[in-house]
Amino acid sequence: MQAYQSDFIDFLISSKALNFGDFILKSGRKAPYFINTGKFETGEHLAKLANFYASRIASLNVGKLDVIFGPAYKGIPLAVAAAMALYTEHGLSLSYAFDRKEIKDHGDKGKIVGHKFQPGERVVIVEDVITAGTTLREVVPMLKALAPIEIVGVVISVDRCERGSGTLSAAKETELELGVPVFQIVTIHEIVEHLSSPNSSGFTLEAAMQERIRAYLAEYGA
Repeated sequence: MQAYQSDFIDFLISSKALNFGDFILKSGRKAPYFINTGKFETGEHLAKLANFYASRIASLNVGKLDVIFGPAYKGIPLAVAAAMALYTEHGLSLSYAFDRKEIKDHGDKGKIVGHKFQPGERVVIVEDVITAGTTLREVVPMLKALAPIEIVGVVISVDRCERGSGTLSAAKETELELGVPVFQIVTIHEIVEHLSSPNSSGFTLEAAMQERIRAYLAEYGA
């Protein structure tokens, strides 16, 4: 792992966004861990989170980027904060945009807030996690209908590496269906590896929890 990835895992622990125990997911699966990005609730959290997203975006090696787009609602602060961090930490000045859930019919009318897309622009989408890919299945066609742009990828915080509707992961299913690559800051496998022995977070997974996670991924992992 890169240094920013292990730092991100430490951040998940310190912010209490990553928890271990017994959780019922939206899918109905009984999981031994849960990632709650709603715990990123302070200015300090958002500043750190933005730096992690910026580091991942800067590492993509996909060529010139023009716009960061954040789907409403959780993607909105991510897009704004990541754009700021890319400039302050990496010297990259990108535009940002996000969508409204409903089209505004007065003032600055329309569905998009921020940058107005231009033909040929290259866009990266920021999301928290991909569960079923529902948001992206709505957003990607919507963006492409606005202008002939290129969506070069989607950046998420954690890939749970769990199956979607078939044998592939939800992230990979989304990639293949939409033709847009998905990049994560870390995967659940990297999280478990980092936390399974003494580490910089100060938290170590007990052997019993390590086994529970392995068994869960053996059943539901892609």
